[in-house]
Amino acid sequence: MSDDAVVTLIQRHLRRYPISTFQDVYKLLHQAAFGPGHMIGDKKKALEWIESDLEGRPGDAPAPLIESIHPDDAMMRLHLRPYAARGGDLPRLRDAFVRAAAARPDAPATLARWWDVFCAWAAGAPAEHVDLREARLFGMACARTGWPAMHHSEAYRTTYTPAYRVLTAREAEALLRAQDIAFEAI
Repeated sequence: MSDDAVVTLIQRHLRRYPISTFQDVYKLLHQAAFGPGHMIGDKKKALEWIESDLEGRPGDAPAPLIESIHPDDAMMRLHLRPYAARGGDLPRLRDAFVRAAAARPDAPATLARWWDVFCAWAAGAPAEHVDLREARLFGMACARTGWPAMHHSEAYRTTYTPAYRVLTAREAEALLRAQDIAFEAI
């Protein structure tokens, strides 16, 4: 995939979520590269976690049902509130989530390359999104620690109250098709 596709993904994310920091861009790229693999402990807890996220504070910002978070549309975020509002079955979602977590791409190398693309793009990006020096230092620290998963920034969580699960595009499409829910990715 081209560097342009990675930049397009980042730009689309920043337009949709203008409060994002480079930490949120990192989370986006991490989810695209690693998928949800780090999130699964056991199936019962996975379902409880989905239910807990739905019981939390409702989101102020309207969320799409599905949004692509990968330069080639291979990974998706399925937003829980719109899914539940359409009658989506939570155990089916949990099972799709568990299956998606089993996919193991060459994530560290991919994320390292994508972070370099982000930093190159950030060198000419509007300053409100990225402190380039901090982003580079952040990337070096993440690389030294094996590109760990992390949460969204506090600003992102407060503004957007995210509640979603990361699925492969294939799992997301199959999940929705099986329940006659339209697959409308943005």
